[in-house]
Amino acid sequence: MPQQNDVKPGNNKLNPSALTVEMAAKMLGLPAEIVRKHIQQGMPTAEDGTINLISYGAWLNSKENYGN
Repeated sequence: MPQQNDVKPGNNKLNPSALTVEMAAKMLGLPAEIVRKHIQQGMPTAEDGTINLISYGAWLNSKENYGN
């Protein structure tokens, strides 16, 4: 029996490992321009340009703690 949290193709659930710039910005309470600026500064994205929220957080943490 399917569970409520099962992800099926074509549904509208957010995938935190494949967010658009706009979705990531909205989730983080940031302007989309800040997210785009981070991408220009080297934040990793997938080949299709989507953002993994965990990778984004790790990248921000690295910048904060190590200046990389």
